[in-house]
Amino acid sequence: MSRYQLQQYAIGISIFSVFYNTAEGVVSVVFGVDSSSHSLVFFGIQSVIEVISSVLVTWRFLCAVKPGDEGDAGNTGLRIIRVERIATTGIGILLILLAFVAVGTSIASLVVHDHPNTSTPALIIAAGTSFINVLLWVAKRYLARALDSSTMHGEALCALSCLQFGGVLLVGSLIYRVWRGGWWADSVTAIVIGLLFGWEGFKMVRWARHKDFDGGCCSDCRPRNRTGNVATPQNATAANIKEQVLVENPCTDTGCHGCSKEGHAVVEHV
Repeated sequence: MSRYQLQQYAIGISIFSVFYNTAEGVVSVVFGVDSSSHSLVFFGIQSVIEVISSVLVTWRFLCAVKPGDEGDAGNTGLRIIRVERIATTGIGILLILLAFVAVGTSIASLVVHDHPNTSTPALIIAAGTSFINVLLWVAKRYLARALDSSTMHGEALCALSCLQFGGVLLVGSLIYRVWRGGWWADSVTAIVIGLLFGWEGFKMVRWARHKDFDGGCCSDCRPRNRTGNVATPQNATAANIKEQVLVENPCTDTGCHGCSKEGHAVVEHV
């Protein structure tokens, strides 16, 4: 599959995510307000954050080069990296915002002893969204690796957060149905998950602001061939490949985006 086709899939799945998460957010907030459930309201707010993230991804790939526009590959490559940097920073900030909302909402629930919503609509929403978000996360994770896109990697993290918070909502409600003393479980779990995604968001912003930012996602999610080198598209040619070789390690934190022990090549098919 060509890079252009992968870009079109990325745009398509992002547009679908915008409509799906808008519907998910509206339904969650309506039922959450009606049943005074902080968890459902938070889940709806999280869906809004996912909508904004998907819009950023759509914008990023709509700015990608179209077939036949390869004549000015140098300026095009710089433009793509600039757009990727802006989108990556935006999604990183959204993940940090998500962490603040998750922690704040969960602490409020713990303070007022807010118990999970065990109504049938809440369970249906949690179960249904979890199934759909699994499919979205798998697809976005694949596209992030295939396109080596920092923006798409962040979008996959947003999808994963939606999946995990939906799982927390579902499991927390089921636990409370069988054990009334476990009202706090979903709030505590949401705090932990929120902090983890906040850290991921911080790493994304830090990587986007780094002087060696190349538009790629973290080194461990880049597709590689059997020799350990970065894989290139089968139909790639010298005329439509921009290769940037990083010979220095960007920083000493191997857990952040873009870090690796050795230099690596980043390939952008334009």
